[in-house]
Amino acid sequence: MAQQVEVKVTVGQKVISHFTSLRIDQSMFTHHTFAIVVPFETLESKNEFFFKSAHQDICGKPISIAFRPLFKDVTASFQFNGVVTELVLQNDSELVNSYLIKGYSPTFLAEDGVQRRAFLSQTLAQIMSGVLQAYPQNVLPRSISPQYGGAIDYKAQYDESNFDFLNRLASEYGEWFYYDGTKLVVGKVSSRTEQFTVDGIQNYDMAIGLKPTRFGMSHYNYAKHKDFASAGGPVSLGGLGGFAYQKSSSLFGQSAQLWPLRDIQMQSELDEAVETLNATNAADLVKFQGSGENPNLNVGVIVNVTTQKLIKPGKYKQESVGQFRITAISHTVDNIGNYENFFEAIPASTNYPPRNPEVRMPISLPEIATVIKNEDPKKLGRVRVQFHWPNQLQGKSSWIRVTLPYTGSSRGMLFIPEPGDQVLISYEANHVDFPVIVGSIYHKSPANDYWFDDNDQKFIRTRGGNKIVFKDKKGEQELFITNANKKGTSLHFSFKDDGTITMKTEGLIQLEAKNIKMTAKENIEMNARNMIVKVQQDLKSTARNTSSQSQQEVSISSGQEANVKSTMVNVKGGGTVDVKAPMIKLNS
Repeated sequence: MAQQVEVKVTVGQKVISHFTSLRIDQSMFTHHTFAIVVPFETLESKNEFFFKSAHQDICGKPISIAFRPLFKDVTASFQFNGVVTELVLQNDSELVNSYLIKGYSPTFLAEDGVQRRAFLSQTLAQIMSGVLQAYPQNVLPRSISPQYGGAIDYKAQYDESNFDFLNRLASEYGEWFYYDGTKLVVGKVSSRTEQFTVDGIQNYDMAIGLKPTRFGMSHYNYAKHKDFASAGGPVSLGGLGGFAYQKSSSLFGQSAQLWPLRDIQMQSELDEAVETLNATNAADLVKFQGSGENPNLNVGVIVNVTTQKLIKPGKYKQESVGQFRITAISHTVDNIGNYENFFEAIPASTNYPPRNPEVRMPISLPEIATVIKNEDPKKLGRVRVQFHWPNQLQGKSSWIRVTLPYTGSSRGMLFIPEPGDQVLISYEANHVDFPVIVGSIYHKSPANDYWFDDNDQKFIRTRGGNKIVFKDKKGEQELFITNANKKGTSLHFSFKDDGTITMKTEGLIQLEAKNIKMTAKENIEMNARNMIVKVQQDLKSTARNTSSQSQQEVSISSGQEANVKSTMVNVKGGGTVDVKAPMIKLNS
């Protein structure tokens, strides 16, 4: 026998005085829905037969649904607040019209368009409060008290509605996240308990299920160059839950190895992530399903279940089945106020919510970003970028790594993008919270003189103008090393014919080495205004013939002695030969 309830439905300022049927479906994992069928005359004049004013009075308006037991002296009552999103005009076989009023919990307002935005160094509470700031408290009341209080270095909302993002975020950190009929609950759950007595009118089913419950994780932290791994410990579950967990662990002996859904900085964080995953996965090994007539039940409420055991005719003994927290419930009321519900629940001793089947990881695709900083405080070659997202104020990344062709300890290539450079972003394991730069790309700003016919020139140029130019014209290949701001200094390699190497500068060319050896197959030619040769010890010159010419004067001097030796010495003067000395010796 169903419970008789008094129902009050208000849409905007309009009280719905009569309805044919009413149904409310509530779940911890998604939006709540409702459907109310009302006679046509409840919303329109009896002289009308089509939409006249009902859609203006009903659509988009807040709705309040309340009911309480009609014949029981109780103070508690069921309350549900939502918003009307659809009005359906129905016509039956007897040509009688009626209206179907449909809608959702106000959490549905958070489905208002997908977004891309990033949150830097914020806690769960700060991120969730920031996202929900778009919805006034009187429209979407909330209680935000997550258990995880640490700061999250980087968290991205990526092509997700606000609700889907918060749902995923709560799931990643093992937080309760649900609408209880009047407010959004995050973290701390209700301790309200209602009695559920199995008496033939209220009935139940309880299932013990076995499934894989052992998960391990591994994570590499590049900032510490350290691998973390955690196999996780056993989950503490009481009663039948503990039995189901032990049986599941023995039946499915191998642990699944997963990649963590959040950044890991230390071993304790990975251990916590594994503990959370194992606990949420084991939370629904025991499932309780009940049907009854208590209208005070709601999502998140604990039911204290007792059953009656027949000892002898007319005598029953009450036994406790346990306490269970409701995860989903459906309420139905017919046109004369008969109320029934059907609900699903898990053991109330569970500290973590069950895994949310509605959570989906966003698909991360390569995208373009602009570098905004490259002075990595940890000297890891990382940069920060501004994503080209509609929300530019929340489109900045944390420090992310840059892919290079060759890297290693004290070796490799070092080419870090500059602020203003455009780069291509990809994602490790396709996870939105782990972006990495895979390359740089050009856009409109490079000058036209960077592009050449037949693609016969290649460049490497740095911020300060240093550049290496490769010219690939067939038969005339060349290589330049120079600076765009000081073109007078260059090193030029020409590979045309026998090849030419030209070194030029308007300053000084200085060669320093322990030994310098120059060899030419034919000639060595040196031209200068002046030439100075300084040798600290010996200067030796060896040749088959030596010729030295001067247009004016030749002067040879020595601090001590000058010797000229030969088989024959000829001294000739066109005019006078002048030999002067304190003493002159000529021997033949």
